[in-house]
Amino acid sequence: MIDIEKIGPNAHRIAVYGEFHEDDARAFVEFAKEHHAQGQGGNVLIDLVSLASWSFSAMSEELVHIPALLRWIYSLDRIALVSDEEWMRSAARLESALLPGVSYAVYDEDEIDAARAWVLGENDHPHGGAVNELDLGEDIAGFELVGRLDREESERILAMAQAKLSRPECSKLIVVIRKWHGFDSDSALSGKVWGTKLDLLNRVERYAVVGGPDWLRAMAGAMGALVKPEMRTFDLDEEEEALRWLRG
Repeated sequence: MIDIEKIGPNAHRIAVYGEFHEDDARAFVEFAKEHHAQGQGGNVLIDLVSLASWSFSAMSEELVHIPALLRWIYSLDRIALVSDEEWMRSAARLESALLPGVSYAVYDEDEIDAARAWVLGENDHPHGGAVNELDLGEDIAGFELVGRLDREESERILAMAQAKLSRPECSKLIVVIRKWHGFDSDSALSGKVWGTKLDLLNRVERYAVVGGPDWLRAMAGAMGALVKPEMRTFDLDEEEEALRWLRG
């Protein structure tokens, strides 16, 4: 079943529930054709969280109309896709890389509010607000991660950390990873991001990483022997212990 609704002056939500049938594919194609014919452009939120499966006939219907669908896609300003399946999110990110010129963002199911806000134009970039600053006093720079890190968000929060740690009284850093949704490759490969990180490590005396996947904390722990600050990792339920260590 497919449901298409207008959620803003120039934004639509396309949600699929259960199995995606041929009739659903036909309705989707007709919407795309009509929308493109009207020259509306705009933004689209594609919600696949409740998608269970799709029929071969539905796939065939879409494949027949690929040229029309591509014309519609290239007429859009923003596309947000939300799914609870990792393989589907990975496939969507690959698809977005193959569509130059299309502003295409992918979200996990618990990021639906962020996806909707971006489609409605309430946020300037897809993953804005993925990191928030914590108020832990003048001597500790603290940040919490609640979404996916892209290059713009990484640069924004690193600039905030630089500003805080440039003060003589601040020499401790804590990063609390409440939700881990990964990072975009351009963030990981950015020279500016890496240069700022190295600068921060030279300023910090103690650095605590709280939460996150096991591999990330293991990597952070291994880095502790290679960098200037004293560095420790903690489980998410050990946030208070991490703060005591920083202040100790």
